[in-house]
Amino acid sequence: MSDIRVAVFSDVHGNVQALRAVLEAIGKSGPYDEIIAAGDYCLKGPEPVTALEIVRERATKMLLGNTDWDIHDSGESLDDPSKRKLESIEWSQERMGPERVSFLGTLDFDAQVNAPDGSTLHVVHANPRDLVTHIMPDWSDGEVLEIAEDSPADVLAFGHLHIAYERRVNGLQLFDIASCGLPQDGDRRAVWGEFNWSADTGWRGTIHREDYDLAETILHIVLSDMPGQKRRIRDLVTASYA
Repeated sequence: MSDIRVAVFSDVHGNVQALRAVLEAIGKSGPYDEIIAAGDYCLKGPEPVTALEIVRERATKMLLGNTDWDIHDSGESLDDPSKRKLESIEWSQERMGPERVSFLGTLDFDAQVNAPDGSTLHVVHANPRDLVTHIMPDWSDGEVLEIAEDSPADVLAFGHLHIAYERRVNGLQLFDIASCGLPQDGDRRAVWGEFNWSADTGWRGTIHREDYDLAETILHIVLSDMPGQKRRIRDLVTASYA
């Protein structure tokens, strides 16, 4: 039986420098059978168009993230969105144009990679049910199993929560591959996940972090006219939700 290799990254958020660092690392450690992008490509970053086009070129599968849907539907499905959020959506839409905005609405919710032994790597943006509920690292086993009960996964890979962690619950392996472009777990480096299957070991996952030129990303923010510049720079520098 042939081995399977899959690379997964998520939450680029318009940070092209971080994206390129991750894709360079994937290129050096490859080849991979699949390169899966798990959503949130454009919003909150200074280069939404370039980020999206690079992912479209390099990923074998692209999934829908919550901010991708926000751009696609102009935030209409959000509950009481802030003025700042709507301004950010509009700014991204104006730069992306109708074709790219429409394209985001065509993306799949999830992706599955099935191994010869019947085991499955399941990739989603946030969780197997929706685009917005975080799978928290301190959830009880019962809470994890409840939200994952409809998943076919032996290994579940996801982003959305920008805090990387690994966990095993009743045989289910969870990997939060966090954020390529906006890490918020105290480590500024870009994050991605590598998943390998072999007949001898089954599925194994590794979370990688890559250095990138943060100063260049900040310069792109300053030179842009994107809304919320101070907040975004703060988030990148502190790598924190606080």
